[in-house]
Amino acid sequence: MLKTLISKILIVIALLLTTSLVANTTEVVSIERPKEIIKHFQNGTVDEIYFQYDSAMAKLLPPHRMKPIWSQLLANYGEFIGFGLQDSTTNGDNLIINTDLDYEKAIMNFMLAVNTKTNKITGIYFSEQEKKNINPEIAKPTPSYIDTSKFIESDIIIKDKFDLNGKLTIPNSFDKKITFVLVHGSGPSDMDGTLGENKFLKNLAWGLSSFGYAIVRYEKLTKRYGRELMISNPEMTQDDEYNNSIQGAIDYINSNSMLNNSKIILIGHSQGASTITSFYDNKDVDGMILLSGTPRKLYDLYTEQLEYIFNIDGIVRPSERTIIQEHKDKVSYFKNYKKGEVKADSLPMGLNLEYLKHLDLFDPIKNLNQSVKPTLILAGSHDYQVTKVDFDIWKSNLESKENIKLKFIENVNHILGESEKMAVPADYQKYTPIAPIVFDEIIKWINNL
Repeated sequence: MLKTLISKILIVIALLLTTSLVANTTEVVSIERPKEIIKHFQNGTVDEIYFQYDSAMAKLLPPHRMKPIWSQLLANYGEFIGFGLQDSTTNGDNLIINTDLDYEKAIMNFMLAVNTKTNKITGIYFSEQEKKNINPEIAKPTPSYIDTSKFIESDIIIKDKFDLNGKLTIPNSFDKKITFVLVHGSGPSDMDGTLGENKFLKNLAWGLSSFGYAIVRYEKLTKRYGRELMISNPEMTQDDEYNNSIQGAIDYINSNSMLNNSKIILIGHSQGASTITSFYDNKDVDGMILLSGTPRKLYDLYTEQLEYIFNIDGIVRPSERTIIQEHKDKVSYFKNYKKGEVKADSLPMGLNLEYLKHLDLFDPIKNLNQSVKPTLILAGSHDYQVTKVDFDIWKSNLESKENIKLKFIENVNHILGESEKMAVPADYQKYTPIAPIVFDEIIKWINNL
């Protein structure tokens, strides 16, 4: 969960956008403004940016938080080459200017929001648009459980607030009449579930189709439309992030003549595992599989993950202790907030108040206790992101239910790849396909439906 935390920590300070949008434009903002701001980042003259902020941005992104941004971008994406395409839209009194930044390893988007009445900056947002294929991809061995001659894959569209690109993977002979919908974990994610050298969801789809099942997967809403959502729905919750896409996939299956007589099984990974329990009473869903999921609150898991990651080398440095303590303080602030104004920069994980309040009330254990749908819960012993603590909570609350099967798998990590020891973030840079035992457990469960 909260995949690749180290890279997120490096860039998270740049991912800020204020939500107070006003009305009526009166002045024209220079389209060259983003280039001027980027040059200040390059030159280290971030005070010049700070003086252009409105009061809300000044609180969110003071100079000491801006200074590391450019070096972190260079560390992640290589040499800055230059500026690319640019476009702009308006939202009330704000002009939103999107500018492509061309780096050695990727194309980034730099979004600058400027209030045209005051000429003050109201938002700054960096997001990765496209990774470059710098080196020819090294052929990776195909796992023994995948046979690409047994299925075909086609492009599809899943309906949500925006259309989402997706894939239908279907066996040549679709006689088992079960269709799986794959649901991502936390953070923006492509339809393959790309994480380092691994494509977890593609691996899962191709494996299951090799065994005779149809699979629907799609690009996560926040991957392609993150900045649009921040503007159009600044109070977005977990339901907004996930549920409409899942329902869109269900609707697609029901409207497809090849699939509409099949059973629909949701497979959720990480945050997606707990999220799919929202569909416990959906009449179209015939079962659920929870992979590496947690019944706990994300902000509590994040604390544990920070402590684990920073202690991998056996030394927790003062700067790292500060990051951990700042997160703990924000969690405490959220848990004890009073009615009235809540300071956005005092909330944990960069999440808005409504998202956090939803998480606080969301109870996957309660959902599953009310559910009669067949459910499989799988977890791995070498997952540092969702640990045995989480599995034991599932087990202690649900093992008496006949419709729920729980299985703890030894020597697999968060993406259910084989791992000889407790995983670390760097492990995702190694190709580790899903362990065969995971498919064995899923197929065994399916056969008992």
